[in-house]
Amino acid sequence: MKRVLFVYESLATPSTMVRGLQFRECVEKDPDIDARFIGRTSERMNQVMQRWPWRPSLRRPALAAEAAVSQRRESQIVQLARDCDLVVMMTVPSWSLHQRLAKLPDTRLVTDLIDALWLPSFQKQGWEHVHEMLATSDAVICENEFTARYTRDLNDTVFVVPDAPQIEAFDRVRHSIQRDPTVCRIGWIGGKYTADALYRIFEPLETVFQSHDQIHLRLVGADPDRLPRFENVRYSVVPSYDQQRMIQEALAMDIGVFPMFDVAESLYRGTLKSRVYMSAEAAVIGQRLGENCSLIDDGVTGLLAGSDQEWIDSLQRLIGDSVFRKRLASAGRQQMTASFSRQACYEQLRQSLLSVMNEGSSDRN
Repeated sequence: MKRVLFVYESLATPSTMVRGLQFRECVEKDPDIDARFIGRTSERMNQVMQRWPWRPSLRRPALAAEAAVSQRRESQIVQLARDCDLVVMMTVPSWSLHQRLAKLPDTRLVTDLIDALWLPSFQKQGWEHVHEMLATSDAVICENEFTARYTRDLNDTVFVVPDAPQIEAFDRVRHSIQRDPTVCRIGWIGGKYTADALYRIFEPLETVFQSHDQIHLRLVGADPDRLPRFENVRYSVVPSYDQQRMIQEALAMDIGVFPMFDVAESLYRGTLKSRVYMSAEAAVIGQRLGENCSLIDDGVTGLLAGSDQEWIDSLQRLIGDSVFRKRLASAGRQQMTASFSRQACYEQLRQSLLSVMNEGSSDRN
């Protein structure tokens, strides 16, 4: 049995739940892998820091305490890693910890890469050494082929493992959520730092809402202060959510929108948002960009929109033709069940990890 240590940053980090813990149940049932999960940061310390005053003079002692706790935590991780065949770093921005793990002679190191962490906005958040991390890992796991293509210039061993939308969790509560038949609900799910993408469809939404009365825009995870200054759009906001709330909100949506700007970050972004909508059996409209173009069969499992007029036409069509809308939504759900179940996605992760460990055993022999 192979021993694997999964290291995540914090339970408060979205990527921890998406990339770090979604396969935990699968791993724990795997007869060939003995897994352990550990956070690089202390959850108790994280809670203290969230409540601590932000005044600099009061913040300094708390920052010093946090640094000391993190240092002890990293030493604990290194000690645990010595007895493991493989360590998987699930989006952990610590170059010091990475270096210590990379030096262990009998432990392989895999970096799980999500988003374009080499872009300036991410480097300011602790990813200044992301290129060195990728180059000194025994392998890298990416969520889509665009990111993998970039990473192969730095590392020869790159695997693509898509995020599972966890359709099984949707199925468990699907029949308990009833949509309002008098309103067509258009939905967006994301985070406060990604809600800026809604500016991409600001004008199309204004146009569509001018000509339809029984529609509503539901924004889940958005920061109200970062939204467009809507004039005609009738909308409501859920500022924060957990997985249960997200599933409930998605199941109440008739249409799910995934707008993006044509910039590098969008190309490297995965299609989990589209897959969440499809798992909820909402008709998806995705930006005609990046991985959406390979995931969505335009007119069959969803719609693709590039220009403002395409966004307007797509919204108008789905709002006005409920039969077509439901047909697309049903096909999208079937695609998720067939190709993106949690077990199917885990099998790709499992084969990648076993391949790295087996290669390591061969090298040592």
